[in-house]
Amino acid sequence: MKKSIRTICVRFMASIVVFFGLFKYYILDKEKNMGKSLLLYLVGVTLFTLVLFRPFTLHIHDSVVNVIDPLFYSWNLSHNADYWFKGFDALVNTNIFYPLTNTIAYSDTLWGQSVFINPIIWITHNPILAQNIIVLLSFPLSAMAMFLLSYYCTRNKMASFLSGVFYAFSYPRLSQIGHLPMISSQWLPLYILYLFKFLDDRTRKNFLLVCIWYILSITSSIYFGIFLIPVTVIMIALDFIKHLYRHTVYQYKNTIIAILPVIVPFIILVGIVLFPYIRLKVENPDIKRTIDDVTHLRANVTDYFSVLPTSINIYKLPTNTNEHVLFPTITLLLLAVTGLVTSYKRNRYMMSIIALIAFTSFVLSLGNEQRFTIGSYITDSVKLPYYYLYNIFPMFQMIRAPARFGIFVIIALSVLAAWGIDHVLKKSKSLWLMGIFLCLFIFEIWQTTTPFVMIPLKQSIPEIYMWIRDQPEPMILAELPVSLSFYYGNSMEDQLYRSYTALRKPDVYALETYRMYFSSFHKKRMINGYSGFSPESYNRLVETLENFPSEVSIKALQDIGVTHAVLHIRQYEEKKRNEIIQALTNASLLTLTYSRNDDRVYTINKKQ
Repeated sequence: MKKSIRTICVRFMASIVVFFGLFKYYILDKEKNMGKSLLLYLVGVTLFTLVLFRPFTLHIHDSVVNVIDPLFYSWNLSHNADYWFKGFDALVNTNIFYPLTNTIAYSDTLWGQSVFINPIIWITHNPILAQNIIVLLSFPLSAMAMFLLSYYCTRNKMASFLSGVFYAFSYPRLSQIGHLPMISSQWLPLYILYLFKFLDDRTRKNFLLVCIWYILSITSSIYFGIFLIPVTVIMIALDFIKHLYRHTVYQYKNTIIAILPVIVPFIILVGIVLFPYIRLKVENPDIKRTIDDVTHLRANVTDYFSVLPTSINIYKLPTNTNEHVLFPTITLLLLAVTGLVTSYKRNRYMMSIIALIAFTSFVLSLGNEQRFTIGSYITDSVKLPYYYLYNIFPMFQMIRAPARFGIFVIIALSVLAAWGIDHVLKKSKSLWLMGIFLCLFIFEIWQTTTPFVMIPLKQSIPEIYMWIRDQPEPMILAELPVSLSFYYGNSMEDQLYRSYTALRKPDVYALETYRMYFSSFHKKRMINGYSGFSPESYNRLVETLENFPSEVSIKALQDIGVTHAVLHIRQYEEKKRNEIIQALTNASLLTLTYSRNDDRVYTINKKQ
C-alpha cells in the first residue's frame, strides 16, 4: 500500500514539474509565434500522456486496455490496411459473418483513423501498435484542437492552454480509452472552430476546412457525424438570429457561389461514407437500435458526478465505466461558471452558442426518458426530446448510446472555462494561480493505474492459426464453440480484464474478438464475428451450431459453403467436452485434418 501511494505521488509530482516548466516557458516567451507555441504545447501534453498511462505506454506494441473492443478495432484497422487500394467492395465486405456482405457497416468503419495509421500497419504488420498510437495521439491532438477553438474565442494563450488540457483529459475521454471511435474526438473542436470562422467570414477556404473536419469526424465514428447535426443547426440558427437582430442581410448568392465547388464533392464523399450504412438499412429494413438499447446506454444525471474506478477519487464520488463516466471535475465547472457570469456581456453571441450546445447535448445525453427525484418524491418516467427525435428521424435509430452526447458538454464547458481563466488573468496575472488550477484538475482526474492485457503478436499466435494461415487453398471457417450471449447477457466487468488463456467458458465478447484478431493474420473468411450489430441470420445459425456436430448442424454449414470447422475443445464447458469428442468420432460428414493439443480442424465433406 505504501509503495502504491509513493508511486502515485512520484508520478503526480513528475507531471506537475513537466507542466509547470511548460507553463513558465509558455508564459515568459510571449514573442514566440503560434507555430512554436503549439509545438511546445504538443510536446508537453504528449509527455503528460505517457506518464498518466504508464505502464501501459511501455507496452503499446503488445497490449490493449480492456480485451474486447480494442481487439475488434485492431482487426478493423488491419482489414482496412489490407484492402485500402483493392476497391470499395473489398473494403466494405470483411471476412466476418460469412456469407453476409457489407459487414463493415455493422460498426464504425474507422476509415478516418486508417487514413493516417495505414503506413504503420504496412511497415510493422502490428495492428495493436497502430491502434494504441491512435489512442495516445488523440490526447495531444485533442488538447491542440481545443487550444485553437478557445484561442479563437478568447485570444488568450494561457486560457487556451488550460482549456485544451481540460478537454483532452476529461473523464468522458479517459473512460473511452478502450473505445477507439469515441476517443478519436480531436476533430470536433476543429469543426466548431471553422464553422465559427465560416459564419464570420464566408470564404471557400473556411468552408473547405469545415467539410474536412466533418469528414474526419464521421469517418472516425458515425456517432460524431450524427452528433454534429444538432450542433450545426444551433450555430446556424443563432447566426441567423444575430443577423436579424442587427438588421444585416445574408449574402446568400455570394455564399453559394463561394462554396459550390466544395459542397458538391463534400456531398459525394459523405454519400460514400454513408453508403454501406444506407445499403445495410435497405437490405435489412428492420435493423435499428431498439428503445431498450437506448434506455440502457443513456446517461443518468448521476453520471455527471461519476468517475472511473481507477481514479484517485478525492471527492469519494460514485464510480462507473465507459459512457456513464461524465464528471466534468470541480475545477472545470467553477471556471466555466466564472466565464459564463463574467464574460457573457462582452461575448454574448459566441457564448450563447457554446452554452446552448452544452445544454442541448446534456438533455440529449439523457436519452429517451428519465425519472427525477424531487426531495423524497420520484417522478414517473418523463419523455425527453431524444424520444421524439428517435421516432421521427431514422438517423437517431442508429445510436445505441445517447450518453456519448456528453462529450459536447465537456467541449462547451472547456470553452466557457477559457473565458473564466481569461477573466481571472485580467484580475490577477499570477502564474502560481494558473499553476494551482492545473494541479487541481490533474489531481481530480489522476489515475492510479491503467489496466491492460498482453496480446500475442504475429510471431507468437496460437499454432492452429499459423497452420490455417499457411494453407494455400481457399478456406471458409466455422470456429466453435459459439454463443448467443450478446451485449447484455453477462456482467461486462467480469469479462473485460480476462486474458485469452484465462477463459474457462464460452464467452462471445472475448472469444470472437480474439478470433477476429487472429484472422487478421490468416485472412480466411469465417462465419464468426462480433460487431455493433448481430445479424439475425448469424444468430439463427448459432442456435443450430449449439448442437454441433449433429447432422443438422453440419448440413447447415454445408448449405452456406463452409469448408472447415475449427474446434477449440478447451473452450467448451467441462461437462460437454467428452460428449463433443465422442460425437466427433461418429460424424461421417467430417474429416479430421489437423489436431494439436485441444485444437482441431475438420474438413466438412462436400454434399453429394
